[in-house]
Amino acid sequence: MQALLYGHDPLPGIVAVEPAGPGAVTLYRRPIRDGQTGATTSIRTELDAFSPWVLAGAAALPLLSVGVRQVEPLGGSGLDHLVLFTRWADLTKAVAELRARQVDYVSPPSLVSQYLMRRGRTLFGGLAFEDLHRLQLDIETTSLQPEAPEARVLMVALTDNRGIEEVLTDRRNSEAGLLRAVTERIRDLDPDVIEGHNCFDFDLPYLAARAKRQRVPLEWGRDRSAIRVGQRTDRYKVGARLLPTTRVHIHGRHIIDTYQQVQQYDAAGALESYGLKAVVPGLGLERPGRVHVDRANISDLWKRDPEQLRAYSLDDARDVRDLSAVVTPTQFYQTQLVPRSFQDVASGGTGEKINALLIRAYLAAGYGVPPPDQAQPYPGGYTEVRATGVFRPVVKCDVESLYPAIMLHYRIAPRSDHLDVFLPLLEELTRRRLDAKQRMRSASGATRTYWASIQGSFKILINSFFGYLGYGRANLNDYEASRRITTTGQRLIKQVVGWLEERGCQVIEVDTDGVYFVPPREVRDEAAEEALIEAVGSQLPPGIHLAHDGRYLGMLSLKQKTYVLVTYDRTLMTTGSSLRSRRDEPYLRRFAEKATLALIDGSLDDASELYIQTAETIRAGELGAEDFARRESITRRTFENPNLRRLAKAAQGASIGQQITVYQRLDGSLAPTSAYADDEDRDYLLRRLHDMAGRLAVLCPTKAEFDRLFPLLTAAEDPRQRLVQPSLF
Repeated sequence: MQALLYGHDPLPGIVAVEPAGPGAVTLYRRPIRDGQTGATTSIRTELDAFSPWVLAGAAALPLLSVGVRQVEPLGGSGLDHLVLFTRWADLTKAVAELRARQVDYVSPPSLVSQYLMRRGRTLFGGLAFEDLHRLQLDIETTSLQPEAPEARVLMVALTDNRGIEEVLTDRRNSEAGLLRAVTERIRDLDPDVIEGHNCFDFDLPYLAARAKRQRVPLEWGRDRSAIRVGQRTDRYKVGARLLPTTRVHIHGRHIIDTYQQVQQYDAAGALESYGLKAVVPGLGLERPGRVHVDRANISDLWKRDPEQLRAYSLDDARDVRDLSAVVTPTQFYQTQLVPRSFQDVASGGTGEKINALLIRAYLAAGYGVPPPDQAQPYPGGYTEVRATGVFRPVVKCDVESLYPAIMLHYRIAPRSDHLDVFLPLLEELTRRRLDAKQRMRSASGATRTYWASIQGSFKILINSFFGYLGYGRANLNDYEASRRITTTGQRLIKQVVGWLEERGCQVIEVDTDGVYFVPPREVRDEAAEEALIEAVGSQLPPGIHLAHDGRYLGMLSLKQKTYVLVTYDRTLMTTGSSLRSRRDEPYLRRFAEKATLALIDGSLDDASELYIQTAETIRAGELGAEDFARRESITRRTFENPNLRRLAKAAQGASIGQQITVYQRLDGSLAPTSAYADDEDRDYLLRRLHDMAGRLAVLCPTKAEFDRLFPLLTAAEDPRQRLVQPSLF
């Protein structure tokens, strides 16, 4: 079972794998101390034999002649020949030919994945997250575009997880000298990982472009090779979305972008923005005395107060270090299981990770794998809004890991899993996760953090097994199995809803594996809620567990998957964009939050009063530009799309990639907030306020009542003149 999880040849301490010419790879290893936990600080290199490979069927073999070193027949059927090549270039040509002819094959696009998968190894064996040498980097520049005439790197802040905190600056007016100093320092520190916030799409490409301009190679690789910045758009996975990014490679080192990692971490969408300045306080990581400066003033600050700019840049690097310690460990511990590089695990989808685990197991057994089944539709989970309005108190119960539990209880596995590894792998991950959770509960401090990261990494993989069955590129996918699982899940959650209602609960919303409900009056505290849920859950099949998953002061339910939960300390948790969107201006977000609390407290009239007060503030011109400005990212599309003419005009002088804040003027044009002259379009702001209030219309008994409490106003009329004596509600 250990081999299923960690590979059949678990060589410890590998921190990186790189090509070393035809037929070989270089392993960078951090040796484990004998008889101790943890790693040494030294890095040693080893050579190992390796041949690039492709799995293909017999019919494809005639297409694979150039550069083939050996063909090994495998057991099973389908892609049952392992074809070994002498050089990576020959493999690349062969794969291109197979793809052009639409022939099925398996050949991981990364040499690292190929080596680890075939050799039965993974990175970071025997290491803890803290054992990695992680270096954080932040740069300050005169321009956001490295090609701009005024572009220049002013300083580079470096921190690491071993106590280094320093800022390298260009005080002698020599950008080339600064870039050389940074390269020398990175080689001296020799980190395993380089981290930054948006470093794939800003810091590293910017540094590479300026280095090219100055003819200074950034030789940051462990072999002294220069960093490589990809010219084609790459993709990273966040949930079901594939987002564009730039591929950057540094020989022997991994790159982790916390901008990407925090998006994966924030699966619930609790954060309003993923910029560093928003994320750090949003996750409770802000330090007292942290220096803030206006991005637009950096060049001026460099001339006027360089020490403040140094402090600001160093704080940015510290923030990346603290943020990475929160959002990255689960990816690290997944890398100990999945035969891929740390960088690829951090950016890849979970279905690909499960596929890699299964293919590794089949290769180790000398078996081929089938080609993927053609994509087919299958039903989703049971979702329903039973009631809209304001409810209090509210409890949530949740079937823990519903689909994996169904797979294990009903023994649902891919029909093509002839070696029977799918369910045993899921079973072992589940067992180890439960063990890690138990250890976490009884631990504290760093030990608790360790077990929390372990169980979190297991949870991500466990919950990926169902998605794997319906993943179009999975070699063992099975759409019929997906159908069985979802229909079984629908039946079970409907039973839970029925059992709750039999006990006097009012069900508000059901979403696949969770139910929000108002408990009966006799259920007055958390212990009683737990007892109620335990009684309901006892009727489920063995191994399928119904858990208490939250208790709330109230819930504002507007429509399916659109609601606000209010905790007992009056914190708002919003799902859906109706009452919270990153596009909404600050004054609208404040109104929505206060109105929600008023509604939870049972007063539609108080929400109406907040509306009128906000309207009065707008009419009186008492809002600042920061209250009604919205942030826009400037792209090439800004200047090319005719529908964005207003924004393009406001963005004159801005660089591609820059973010600006704009507002709407009285004449309907957009302008940057730096040009604000008490000329905001107040009628527009009042219409936006009315639109926001309109999202609450479902809570009013009639449209006439909504229009009375939340009238559409203009800047020329007194809001209170539009109000009439309220009727009973």
